[in-house]
Amino acid sequence: MSDPARFPDPPQELRHGRLWQLLAFFGPGAIVASVTISSGETIWASRQGAIFGYLVVWSLIAGAAMKGIQVYTGMRFMVLTGHHPMESWAHLPGPRAWCPLVIGVLSIFCFPFWIAGLSMMMGTLNNWILHLDTSDPAIELLYTRRWTTLYIAIGVMATLLQSYGFLEKIQTAIVALLLFCLCVAAIASRPDWLATLLGAVAPQVPAYDGWVVAQYPDIARRPPWVEIMTFVGAVGGGTYDYLGYLGMLREKAWGMLARVGLGLPRQRGATVAVPDSPAEAAKARTWLRAPLIDCSCSFASVTIFAATFMVLGAAILRPQHLAPDGLVLLRHQAQFLTNIHPLLLYLYQTGVFMAFFGTILGIYEVYTRTALECLKGVSPRLGALPLNKVRRVVVAYSGIVGLAIAWTFEKPLSIVTLPALLGGVFACGLWCFAIVWAEKRFLPKIHRMRTPLRIATIFAGAAMTVMGVTALWLQYFAPLFSSAR
Repeated sequence: MSDPARFPDPPQELRHGRLWQLLAFFGPGAIVASVTISSGETIWASRQGAIFGYLVVWSLIAGAAMKGIQVYTGMRFMVLTGHHPMESWAHLPGPRAWCPLVIGVLSIFCFPFWIAGLSMMMGTLNNWILHLDTSDPAIELLYTRRWTTLYIAIGVMATLLQSYGFLEKIQTAIVALLLFCLCVAAIASRPDWLATLLGAVAPQVPAYDGWVVAQYPDIARRPPWVEIMTFVGAVGGGTYDYLGYLGMLREKAWGMLARVGLGLPRQRGATVAVPDSPAEAAKARTWLRAPLIDCSCSFASVTIFAATFMVLGAAILRPQHLAPDGLVLLRHQAQFLTNIHPLLLYLYQTGVFMAFFGTILGIYEVYTRTALECLKGVSPRLGALPLNKVRRVVVAYSGIVGLAIAWTFEKPLSIVTLPALLGGVFACGLWCFAIVWAEKRFLPKIHRMRTPLRIATIFAGAAMTVMGVTALWLQYFAPLFSSAR
């Protein structure tokens, strides 16, 4: 390799820093943790625990592990090459840029569904806090949609006014506050820890109990596999979040990201200069600690939140035959804290409100970064558009279509099922296969994933692709064939 660029010298904190110094590299991951810690953790995890008990803890562990591997492999590619994986996927064999186009279209398609679903969930929370939840479902739905409209407007205005630095600080505070709330609940609960352990190591897909079929027919109409896979898709986010998450790394200038002048070639068969001497490889390994810390902290936060809500759902809601559904999505979970003391109701409401409000504040900005990275992967001309221009288009598209979805559909969890399966499972599997190819194509052997990580990435890709296809078939296509017979 002739005259390749050199890796910048890693900061001293990465070389020999103590734990508290290394945590300073938890930046973009804090945003994604805050944006994704909402419905998947507080609602879906509680619902899984309530209807399946401890038997599906494996789905949380597997989902978080596979997505953590997926995101880290993308981050390490950026640190080593200085460029987003979407740009490399344009070189995959076949029609030009087909891979970033497919993943980009799937991801951008999901934006307004999550905007609508999460804003409606926030609306149901407001109805409960302000005692606007009535015995008339039509009136409660109207209140929910009005709140939805308000929160979509707040998210739009906040996105157009805030800066990334402000967002990073406030989202980190939100994560810390909600973690504190959950720690209180976890200490006070008395779950069956043995059953939790068995549920984590013995994967199974249980059938619905009789009380679920009788009390929650909407849940029972969904195949159990679809219910579990929707949770896997919802927890921790999906490609609609992760593509933007990686885009935020550009502002961190880790590793080769500091060499902004290096361009990933667009021509088929071209190569990119990555220094591969032993000294440069040592610097690269040091730089890779930064994304490892950021990604690990992010998914650890998500896993702690989700695991706590799932276990508490199994311990407290399941014996009472209660599950989040319809427009009653966050009320039952208040028992997680009120069982300790009634006044802790306000702590629960504050923590959950902060989690969802943090999502409303941050999700448009993450989606903006996702859209821009999709454009960069498909077309250099479109990828050169200014961030502010892309932000305005994404905000308008997500807000307007999101409003239309919210005023058309009635149940928030039904709204987010399709994007959870598409962008939260299926497209994540495609990502894993594409990143393995990109590493082999663009990275010198000394920088490529070691065998255990590569095998884990391929396994995650195969598992999420198959799980996503199966769940999509059972939910949307199998019923059509059944009704046609």
